[in-house]
Amino acid sequence: MKITIKRASALLLAACSGIAWASQPMKPEAAIWYQGEGPGSVKSGAGDTFASTQWGFELPLEEKSRRAEYFQSRFHFDWTEFDWQGANAAEGEYLWLSMPIHYRQQRGRKHQFLLHVEPGLMTDAGSIGFDHIGLNGSAIGRILMRNGGYWQFGAIVDRQFGDYNARPVLGLGWQAGKRTWIDLGFPETNIQHTLSSTLQSYLHVGPAGGVWRHSVEGQSKDVNLSYTNWQAGVGLTFHWRKSLWLNAEIGQLRNRRVKGYTDAATSVKATATPGDDRYWKLGAEIRF
Repeated sequence: MKITIKRASALLLAACSGIAWASQPMKPEAAIWYQGEGPGSVKSGAGDTFASTQWGFELPLEEKSRRAEYFQSRFHFDWTEFDWQGANAAEGEYLWLSMPIHYRQQRGRKHQFLLHVEPGLMTDAGSIGFDHIGLNGSAIGRILMRNGGYWQFGAIVDRQFGDYNARPVLGLGWQAGKRTWIDLGFPETNIQHTLSSTLQSYLHVGPAGGVWRHSVEGQSKDVNLSYTNWQAGVGLTFHWRKSLWLNAEIGQLRNRRVKGYTDAATSVKATATPGDDRYWKLGAEIRF
């Protein structure tokens, strides 16, 4: 069954809004970004060089606090293009349209429960079917420490790994200094340091790939395009004026792998392992 992107987006928004509590938006924060990587050489597999660019944005929808519970919903959109030279694959534009939903519950003084659900559409900007619907999610328990830190453990399913397999979540967060906070663990590590009232620095390590469902010539059914890579980067966030913050980030890409199908009458699988490369990212946020 095929449906248009416009109609599918409306259905997704309506379904997720039904999950939300009736409330008015609070503390909105909007973000937009653009990032690029490569081109770099392909270490093994199909093609000669590989590069990608992505732009996207997030908008707040709802935020609600009630006693020991907290709820937040957002709207997410990103658009990705690949330049896989010599492979005749991944030649379209690929989008991920989703609604991240976050829920947190305080359980006594020492425990928290965090739930994240993110239904979305993964496609190549054409007509889509129900097999283009993806779902990210995580369930995490936290043990709070007296100094404000925490231990956490749980499970996660996230398309940024390049698949929808379940993986563990393990981590530790603590205040390492007067101006420094550290979140150390798997799958993400973040270190934030406040340099001044208008300037913040950070280090981030985590997965940054994706999965998209699209059609190619020579295949009777839509197929998956997957990209696996890990980012390790440093960045600065600058308070420019009023509610506007600007962001710049640079870093390295590691453990990369791309899998797709050639777009030809005799379509076959195409797999490559791009070499380590650099990436950059620019963005802006509106905070209230």
